[in-house]
Amino acid sequence: MSRTLGTIRAIPLSEFDYTDNRKAVTSADGRDLFSSGNYLFSTKKEGKRETLYFKSAATKKTGRLRQEHREGPLATIDNEARTHLFVSERRYTYPKRWHERKRNRHRIPKVYPYECCLTEGTNHIEFACKGKRLSHWHHSRGIVEIRKNLKPLIDGALNKVCGK
Repeated sequence: MSRTLGTIRAIPLSEFDYTDNRKAVTSADGRDLFSSGNYLFSTKKEGKRETLYFKSAATKKTGRLRQEHREGPLATIDNEARTHLFVSERRYTYPKRWHERKRNRHRIPKVYPYECCLTEGTNHIEFACKGKRLSHWHHSRGIVEIRKNLKPLIDGALNKVCGK
């Protein structure tokens, strides 16, 4: 049985269809991407399970394992590689406001070089481009964490997104 939270439909785990997640994880790209050697960082919001981010050095593919998300797939392999920004709380609101303006939807806001450096405790923004046009923009609501002891962490996340 599902219930509605505002306009978002929450699906209990017993009703959730894990088929797409299993396909992504077990595909050739997924088996290559979702490994400890490709782990970049995690984001975690208080009261929620963390999301793990990956990038393959060989194929340049990027993706994520969301252990908890309101909608959409939990295991994602991006069609276009994502660029990650790590910004302070104050700076986090600037690109968000920038992107919400209609004329800026396909433009990249000003980015400082240090915001491209992985920094624990910062806010995370990711984007993808086609040429010089912005094609995708996403604000993570979690705070960046860099984890150790990756094998059990990744195995646990893979099991969760596959419904095990």
